Amino acid sequence: MTIEEFVDKSEYFDSFEYRMNWNGYTVYYVWAKADEGACTGYPRFALEKDGKFRLSELEETIKIMEELP
Repeated sequence: MTIEEFVDKSEYFDSFEYRMNWNGYTVYYVWAKADEGACTGYPRFALEKDGKFRLSELEETIKIMEELP
């Protein structure tokens, strides 16, 4: 699966942006265009490893945010 397919299959997210490599994962920031500019809580990150995607858990999100350039 690709990030494009992951976002296309999502009921909520319709946008993505590559952020970094972290703990063996490729990290993408994902969001809904309808929410751009809104402060609705922690960002959501899609984590990819070996072609498999999942959303980050809160603890992972916080660690990723701490390491973002």
